[in-house]
Amino acid sequence: MPRGKPLRRANGKGTVVKLSGRRRLPYEVRVNTRMDERYYPVYDVLGRYADRDEATAALIAYNRNPYDISATNITFAELYKLWYDRKYNKSKKIYSLSSINCTKAAFKKCSTLYNIPIKDIRTQAMQTILDDHTLSHAYLEHIQNLFKQMYKFALEYDYVQKDYSAYTQIFKPDDDEHGVPFTPEEIDLLWKAYENHIDNIDMVLILIYSGWRIGELLTLKLEDIDLENLTYKGGIKTTAGKNRIVPIHSKIIEMVRSRKSDGWFKNNKQKYTNDFKTAVKNAGIQTYHTPHDCRHTFVTLLNNAEANEICIKKLVGHSFGNDITEKIYTHKDIEQLRNAIEKI
Repeated sequence: MPRGKPLRRANGKGTVVKLSGRRRLPYEVRVNTRMDERYYPVYDVLGRYADRDEATAALIAYNRNPYDISATNITFAELYKLWYDRKYNKSKKIYSLSSINCTKAAFKKCSTLYNIPIKDIRTQAMQTILDDHTLSHAYLEHIQNLFKQMYKFALEYDYVQKDYSAYTQIFKPDDDEHGVPFTPEEIDLLWKAYENHIDNIDMVLILIYSGWRIGELLTLKLEDIDLENLTYKGGIKTTAGKNRIVPIHSKIIEMVRSRKSDGWFKNNKQKYTNDFKTAVKNAGIQTYHTPHDCRHTFVTLLNNAEANEICIKKLVGHSFGNDITEKIYTHKDIEQLRNAIEKI
């Protein structure tokens, strides 16, 4: 037998064929899956690969666990319809209109993938979409979550053999929403308004001295507001942001204690936003501010106080990237975080 020639496989076990010409993926794996009208075997293409060893490994894996090859030709758009139908139409769980709309919006940004078989989509094709810096960080998160949920579904039904979505990343920094931090003079006006018992000023100050997003503030659970250890735990959106512990700044302890005794913040986001705007105006502040400006103010105050950068990221729930040195410091204890926040 000539050197390099592969061993002949048993009938029905498929074959590896080297295609003619110069190709990036020249080795095609063919599998006999059915008979035509003349009862001749008809092959389906399992896939194409860069070298014979890779192709052979794929064929061996297939013969160990055969599956419907035709199913792997399902396109991204077709898979989305199947996945969407199971999640939103057949599931017993009730999803909000906001969740459904976010999913649909994310899918619209994936038009370059619509007609590509899901088995042929690789990390780079999805990463290209996630590298669109004209989209907000939150929007990119919805798209990445769509990829991950669809691939989980595809793996369950053998539409793919590997989850390439697991290797995608969002490189755009979190908190890309524009904001105008409160000035020191405006913060002084807020404290004076609080001393004069202006309604809802405590809401604004709690946000400024905690760094919570408005959604995070409103969803804090009473049991996660620990007045004994002076911490609260919450967070939404990202892995780094969820379930993070933030020390309660000494200047707002009584505000937090009072709000907890009243059942915390019971209004919805829109009502809170309206109360926020009224409170800021009643404090005598002329600059237009949004609740998210408080988060920017928190980070600005920490930076101005020269707080440790890793502590700042922990406090606001930002990810640490791939820097090993930073990852070592992700386990800073609460007292180190408290020392950082008390620098304000």
